[in-house]
Amino acid sequence: MLGKRIKEIRIAKGLEQKELAKIAGIGQSTFSEIESGKRIGIRTDILVKIAKALNVSTDYLLGLTDNPSVDNELPDFVKEQITKIDELKSLKLSEKLEIIGNELIDISKKIKDFE
Repeated sequence: MLGKRIKEIRIAKGLEQKELAKIAGIGQSTFSEIESGKRIGIRTDILVKIAKALNVSTDYLLGLTDNPSVDNELPDFVKEQITKIDELKSLKLSEKLEIIGNELIDISKKIKDFE
């Protein structure tokens, strides 16, 4: 399944094996073995590199979903949290602590409301 999906997407994008291997940052012989199914059980980091190079999700390559979209990998809540974390990186420590404190207060209130 993995090799077949990789090959289908590669051909649809008009790429040769050598080109895609270079884009993904892996050896051409390794890539060829993966695509042909000769290599079973590839490392996670290689799977991620190939998925990124093809702009599809790892779940799609593995046959866990029929939707190749990368956007569906993370739920909206997780994306929002990542955005918040990125915004925190540019703040001073005191500002970060204030925001985290406010978040904890909000969570505490939600827990009390739930009980």
